[in-house]
Amino acid sequence: MLRTVVFALATTALAACANQAPPAPPPPSAVIVPAAAVPEAPPAPRPQYGSFGFDVAGMDRSTSPGENFYQFANGTWGRSTPIPADKSNYGAFSFLDDLSHTRTQEILDRAKADPNSKIGTAYATFLDTAAIEGKGLTPIKPWLDQVRGLKSKAGYAALVAAANRDGVGGPFNSVVNADEKDPNSYIMNLVQAGLGMPDRDYYLSADPKLGQARTAYEKHIAAILSLDGEANAEVRARALVQFETGIAKVSWTRVDSRDSARTYNKMTLAALARSAPGFDFATYFKARGANISELKVAQPSAVTGIAKLIGTTPLQVLKDQLLLRSLDNYADVLPAAFDKENFAFYGTVLSGTPQQEERWKRAVDYTIGSLTDDVSKLYVAKYFPPETKAAADQMVHNIIAAMNRRIDAVDWMSPETKVKAHAKLAAFTPRIGYPSQWHDYSTMQVVAGDAFGNELRSIQWHSNDNLSKLGQPIRRWEWGMTPMTVNAQANFEIVAITFPAAIMQPPFFDLHADPAAAGWAR
Repeated sequence: MLRTVVFALATTALAACANQAPPAPPPPSAVIVPAAAVPEAPPAPRPQYGSFGFDVAGMDRSTSPGENFYQFANGTWGRSTPIPADKSNYGAFSFLDDLSHTRTQEILDRAKADPNSKIGTAYATFLDTAAIEGKGLTPIKPWLDQVRGLKSKAGYAALVAAANRDGVGGPFNSVVNADEKDPNSYIMNLVQAGLGMPDRDYYLSADPKLGQARTAYEKHIAAILSLDGEANAEVRARALVQFETGIAKVSWTRVDSRDSARTYNKMTLAALARSAPGFDFATYFKARGANISELKVAQPSAVTGIAKLIGTTPLQVLKDQLLLRSLDNYADVLPAAFDKENFAFYGTVLSGTPQQEERWKRAVDYTIGSLTDDVSKLYVAKYFPPETKAAADQMVHNIIAAMNRRIDAVDWMSPETKVKAHAKLAAFTPRIGYPSQWHDYSTMQVVAGDAFGNELRSIQWHSNDNLSKLGQPIRRWEWGMTPMTVNAQANFEIVAITFPAAIMQPPFFDLHADPAAAGWAR
């Protein structure tokens, strides 16, 4: 708020008479000189929430914190805040994500006016639904014809490899990551896949809600195949659900798949082939472009079981799964009927979201995912000022210093153990705001008017980039999150923690809040 300061100046009224001589001027010492206006200091920046950085008004103090702490802390805010129709839930992460989208939209709207801007072209082309509709299935037809044209299972492994390279899921997924037991090296990872629903329980549980999801999934498969012009869609959908139910039966549970000890199974490619004879893994990895002799298999018994199922499943069912995954994966750049059907099942049935996000929000997500760092550089330059990064860096420095002091103070550690503890803490890498290095997308082709091709080439670029890590030094600068992401991440392999720029803002971090309330370690 601007303040207006009024100075009252004394004036002397002189009565002039026609027959009276003017008075003599006062001596210099008696002259009244108005004091110079001294500008007030601008008010100190205030926190965004409340008087000290916390939204006290959002609490519900009528609820006992011992009975329902969530209601005590958030009850008033929850009652007064509706969930938007395009979301299944809403909270601080959600509205900051909306803010991040809006800011990125402003950047991309400016970029699309520049015909030489790669991110602008990608964004504008994704937004052009009329052009997408006009092309129909023509862009994806060569790939669909390749799937339909498979004549024997001998070519199935190579086809799955091509599908994985193009972002289309198959019975297995493979990705290059840091080796947990040798964090200075990359290793190929093979994991169970093959399910079109989120978890094995969706296929096997007696829960009525999951049973409804199974029914809806079968209808979804039939609808997608019908839109593609496939005959006998209902019968083929039923057969595909039966195949995936078999995969679910041999798949590991989420709990088992989170067990880092059980999922670390390094073996040679030859040993994998012997343990899972129903699928040609040597051909698969060769077609993927991965020259490997060993790999890590996350769920060995599941891989064996899925490979056995492949060996006994009719070829048409295997092909139908690839057709379905292809049309679902690229639904956002195919005619609207595919996009709507995909959202009806995955958005509404599975996630409970009644309304699909506006196209511009999805265009922002696509462009970020495709040309991540080209967008990121512009975002952090505009929305992550140096003073915020400096304060966040100082906060982390203070935490590390406090932990070092605690190590020195504890009496249950031996001197030798304290040396190792200090060394471990010294190896910790805090990553704040944005990475120290950016990817180079100069080899990625972006073509105006080719939404499907742009998405395909982007996925292929990222897939090839991932494979190129094999045999190379670990990219410690690579985050796996964007500065526009409202989240944080711990990377145990390289002992690092990541806080992107978009989460370093109120209510999670406020440069102007009381350090005890938000940004508490500054």
